[in-house]
Amino acid sequence: MLVLVGEVLVDLVLEEEAPLRFTGVLGGSVLNTASALRRLGFAVRFLSEVGQDWLSAWSEAEMARRGLEARLTRHPAPMPLALVRLDGEGNPLYSFHRPFHDPFRAEEGALKGARAFHLGSLFALEARTRGGVEALLGEALREGVLTSYDPNLRHPPTQAERAAIQGFLARVDLLKLSLEDARLLFPEGPLEGVRRLPTPLKVLTLGPEGAVAFWGEGEVRVPGEKVAVADTVGAGDAFTAGLLALLLRRGYGRENLRALPREDLEAALRGAVALSALACTVRGAGLPEEGLRAWKARFLGD
Repeated sequence: MLVLVGEVLVDLVLEEEAPLRFTGVLGGSVLNTASALRRLGFAVRFLSEVGQDWLSAWSEAEMARRGLEARLTRHPAPMPLALVRLDGEGNPLYSFHRPFHDPFRAEEGALKGARAFHLGSLFALEARTRGGVEALLGEALREGVLTSYDPNLRHPPTQAERAAIQGFLARVDLLKLSLEDARLLFPEGPLEGVRRLPTPLKVLTLGPEGAVAFWGEGEVRVPGEKVAVADTVGAGDAFTAGLLALLLRRGYGRENLRALPREDLEAALRGAVALSALACTVRGAGLPEEGLRAWKARFLGD
């Protein structure tokens, strides 16, 4: 069982501007990762929150259709939305609408039976949700499970957000972040800033250039994979899913991650890059079925 915590949003992707026309899909960075992990064959428990309108009911039904065990806090408010406009290169520009105000707290025992715990995105940094996320991380550490974090930043972090990020980085086993994240955190030197972090394994995605990982005194780089890009929505989330899946399938957890051999790390990075590239071949945060079957055969031996 893998446990993840993060926001649920209904993504409204702009299709036309005169008049405005959108296509709606269920989204949220950590939810995208959870959905990809479920399609890779893992049992997934997803901790989050929804509202109480018809769109919230639709969102719950969609999570069930994806095969997720969703444990949800319900707020007396409508469902959060993310309006998405793609630029000329397929990169998303967001407008978020978040109506929830009450604190987030997961039910007791949410980490029972977990092999890994993943957190991330703005959900981990909001004042009203951060306490609940930190409590879950504390539980994960007591249980001794592998912990991972993806900041997925959308703006330069405030002083309070930086403090929260530093707290996560000092406790998790695995950090995945994008080059954009690194530039927001370390504008004076993104790569060196990431290299110095206390997290045992740091993985930095470099867009079409692939990815680089720092662990101990070592460094591993792998190139990107060239594909016809429909958009880049969900590419980083797919990378996270691929990386976690391959590490877990090879038997790595909190107790032995520091002893990860270079060849196993390189293989996991190559698989994660390939899954991220696959996500770029379709609109939205999904993965094409035929391509996913080929990826599983190539990297999982399925």
